[in-house]
Amino acid sequence: MIIAICGTPGTGKSTVGKALANRLGYKFIRLSDHLNITENKELEISISAFKRIADKYIKDNTILVSHLAHFLTSKKIDLFIVLRCDPLILRKRLSKRRYNKEKKYDNIMFEALDGSFIETRELHKNVLQIDNTKNLSKVVNQLESFIIARKLPPKFKKDYSNEIPKLERFKLAKSAY
Repeated sequence: MIIAICGTPGTGKSTVGKALANRLGYKFIRLSDHLNITENKELEISISAFKRIADKYIKDNTILVSHLAHFLTSKKIDLFIVLRCDPLILRKRLSKRRYNKEKKYDNIMFEALDGSFIETRELHKNVLQIDNTKNLSKVVNQLESFIIARKLPPKFKKDYSNEIPKLERFKLAKSAY
Protein backbone atom coordinates (compact mmCIF):
# COMPACT_ATOMS: atom_id res chain seq x y z
CA MET A 1 0.00 0.00 0.00
CA ILE A 2 1.14 3.55 -0.76
CA ILE A 3 -0.17 6.29 1.53
CA ALA A 4 0.12 10.07 1.12
CA ILE A 5 -0.34 12.23 4.21
CA CYS A 6 -1.14 15.89 3.71
CA GLY A 7 -2.50 18.78 5.73
CA THR A 8 -1.73 22.29 6.78
CA PRO A 9 1.79 22.83 8.17
CA GLY A 10 1.80 21.98 11.88
CA THR A 11 -0.97 19.37 11.83
CA GLY A 12 1.51 16.58 12.61
CA LYS A 13 2.11 14.98 9.22
CA SER A 14 5.70 13.94 9.90
CA THR A 15 5.03 12.85 13.47
CA VAL A 16 2.04 10.72 12.50
CA GLY A 17 3.71 9.49 9.32
CA LYS A 18 6.84 8.30 11.13
CA ALA A 19 4.84 6.58 13.88
CA LEU A 20 2.51 4.91 11.38
CA ALA A 21 5.38 3.80 9.14
CA ASN A 22 7.14 2.32 12.17
CA ARG A 23 4.01 0.40 13.19
CA LEU A 24 3.32 -0.92 9.70
CA GLY A 25 6.94 -1.57 8.75
CA TYR A 26 6.63 0.93 5.88
CA LYS A 27 9.21 3.33 4.54
CA PHE A 28 8.69 6.96 5.60
CA ILE A 29 9.46 9.71 3.08
CA ARG A 30 9.12 13.38 3.99
CA LEU A 31 9.11 14.90 0.53
CA SER A 32 10.43 18.29 1.70
CA ASP A 33 13.68 16.51 2.63
CA HIS A 34 14.15 15.85 -1.07
CA LEU A 35 13.39 19.42 -2.12
CA ASN A 36 16.35 20.80 -0.15
CA ILE A 37 14.20 23.06 2.03
CA THR A 38 13.14 23.37 5.63
CA GLU A 39 9.59 24.15 6.74
CA ASN A 40 10.45 27.76 7.61
CA LYS A 41 11.98 28.60 4.24
CA GLU A 42 9.89 29.72 1.33
CA LEU A 43 10.21 27.73 -1.85
CA GLU A 44 8.58 28.26 -5.15
CA ILE A 45 8.26 25.00 -7.00
CA SER A 46 5.92 24.06 -9.78
CA ILE A 47 3.46 21.28 -9.10
CA SER A 48 4.88 19.35 -12.06
CA ALA A 49 8.42 19.60 -10.62
CA PHE A 50 7.10 18.47 -7.23
CA LYS A 51 5.36 15.48 -8.85
CA ARG A 52 8.55 14.50 -10.73
CA ILE A 53 10.52 14.49 -7.49
CA ALA A 54 7.80 12.60 -5.60
CA ASP A 55 7.39 9.99 -8.35
CA LYS A 56 10.85 8.65 -7.49
CA TYR A 57 9.56 7.64 -4.05
CA ILE A 58 6.14 6.20 -4.93
CA LYS A 59 6.78 2.57 -4.09
CA ASP A 60 4.81 -0.13 -2.28
CA ASN A 61 4.76 0.01 1.54
CA THR A 62 5.62 3.69 1.63
CA ILE A 63 4.17 6.67 3.44
CA LEU A 64 4.76 9.98 1.64
CA VAL A 65 4.36 13.17 3.66
CA SER A 66 4.03 16.76 2.45
CA HIS A 67 1.63 19.66 2.76
CA LEU A 68 1.57 19.39 -1.06
CA ALA A 69 0.96 15.62 -1.18
CA HIS A 70 -2.63 16.10 -2.28
CA PHE A 71 -1.30 17.32 -5.64
CA LEU A 72 0.21 13.91 -6.36
CA THR A 73 -1.77 12.24 -9.13
CA SER A 74 -0.14 8.83 -9.33
CA LYS A 75 -2.79 6.12 -9.56
CA LYS A 76 -0.46 3.98 -7.45
CA ILE A 77 -1.34 5.95 -4.29
CA ASP A 78 -3.95 3.93 -2.43
CA LEU A 79 -4.95 6.39 0.29
CA PHE A 80 -4.70 10.11 0.99
CA ILE A 81 -4.87 11.03 4.68
CA VAL A 82 -5.62 14.65 5.54
CA LEU A 83 -4.54 15.52 9.08
CA ARG A 84 -6.56 18.23 10.78
CA CYS A 85 -5.96 20.35 13.87
CA ASP A 86 -7.92 22.92 15.84
CA PRO A 87 -6.69 26.29 14.46
CA LEU A 88 -6.14 27.70 17.96
CA ILE A 89 -3.81 24.78 18.77
CA LEU A 90 -2.24 25.04 15.32
CA ARG A 91 -1.43 28.70 16.08
CA LYS A 92 0.59 27.59 19.10
CA ARG A 93 2.39 24.88 17.12
CA LEU A 94 3.34 27.32 14.36
CA SER A 95 4.56 29.85 16.95
CA LYS A 96 7.00 27.24 18.24
CA ARG A 97 8.33 26.97 14.67
CA ARG A 98 8.82 30.74 14.62
CA TYR A 99 6.56 31.29 11.61
CA ASN A 100 6.12 34.98 10.89
CA LYS A 101 2.73 36.54 11.67
CA GLU A 102 1.49 36.53 8.09
CA LYS A 103 2.48 32.93 7.40
CA LYS A 104 0.96 31.79 10.69
CA TYR A 105 -2.30 33.62 9.99
CA ASP A 106 -2.55 32.28 6.42
CA ASN A 107 -2.02 28.69 7.59
CA ILE A 108 -4.47 28.76 10.47
CA MET A 109 -7.14 30.38 8.31
CA PHE A 110 -6.55 27.75 5.60
CA GLU A 111 -7.07 25.10 8.28
CA ALA A 112 -10.20 26.81 9.63
CA LEU A 113 -11.65 26.86 6.11
CA ASP A 114 -10.92 23.14 5.50
CA GLY A 115 -8.47 24.10 2.74
CA SER A 116 -6.36 20.94 2.62
CA PHE A 117 -9.36 18.65 2.86
CA ILE A 118 -11.32 20.48 0.17
CA GLU A 119 -8.36 20.51 -2.21
CA THR A 120 -7.68 16.83 -1.60
CA ARG A 121 -11.34 15.80 -2.11
CA GLU A 122 -11.43 17.75 -5.38
CA LEU A 123 -8.53 15.68 -6.72
CA HIS A 124 -9.05 12.24 -5.15
CA LYS A 125 -11.75 9.81 -4.07
CA ASN A 126 -9.69 7.77 -1.62
CA VAL A 127 -9.45 10.40 1.14
CA LEU A 128 -9.59 9.97 4.90
CA GLN A 129 -9.69 13.01 7.18
CA ILE A 130 -8.68 12.68 10.84
CA ASP A 131 -8.22 15.10 13.73
CA ASN A 132 -4.71 15.23 15.17
CA THR A 133 -5.29 18.00 17.71
CA LYS A 134 -4.84 16.01 20.90
CA ASN A 135 -3.82 12.37 20.94
CA LEU A 136 -1.08 11.13 18.60
CA SER A 137 -1.26 7.54 19.85
CA LYS A 138 -5.02 7.39 19.29
CA VAL A 139 -4.67 8.80 15.77
CA VAL A 140 -1.97 6.29 14.85
CA ASN A 141 -4.07 3.42 16.31
CA GLN A 142 -7.11 4.53 14.30
CA LEU A 143 -5.12 4.81 11.08
CA GLU A 144 -3.48 1.44 11.63
CA SER A 145 -6.91 -0.15 12.20
CA PHE A 146 -8.21 1.41 9.02
CA ILE A 147 -5.23 0.32 6.91
CA ILE A 148 -5.11 -3.23 8.24
CA ALA A 149 -8.81 -3.98 8.86
CA ARG A 150 -10.56 -1.17 6.93
CA LYS A 151 -12.15 -0.11 10.22
CA LEU A 152 -13.12 3.53 9.73
CA PRO A 153 -12.09 6.01 12.43
CA PRO A 154 -14.84 8.20 13.90
CA LYS A 155 -16.30 10.57 11.32
CA PHE A 156 -14.66 13.98 11.37
CA LYS A 157 -17.41 16.30 12.57
CA LYS A 158 -15.63 19.46 13.58
CA ASP A 159 -16.36 22.72 11.83
CA TYR A 160 -13.32 24.86 12.47
CA SER A 161 -14.81 27.76 10.54
CA ASN A 162 -16.55 28.59 13.84
CA GLU A 163 -13.11 29.64 15.10
CA ILE A 164 -12.68 32.35 12.44
CA PRO A 165 -14.08 35.21 14.60
CA LYS A 166 -11.61 34.30 17.38
CA LEU A 167 -8.78 34.09 14.86
CA GLU A 168 -9.70 37.49 13.45
CA ARG A 169 -9.64 38.99 16.96
CA PHE A 170 -6.13 37.55 17.42
CA LYS A 171 -5.07 39.20 14.20
CA LEU A 172 -6.31 42.58 15.40
CA ALA A 173 -4.50 42.29 18.75
CA LYS A 174 -0.99 43.76 18.72
CA SER A 175 0.82 40.69 20.06
CA ALA A 176 -1.55 38.10 18.68
CA TYR A 177 0.62 36.22 16.28
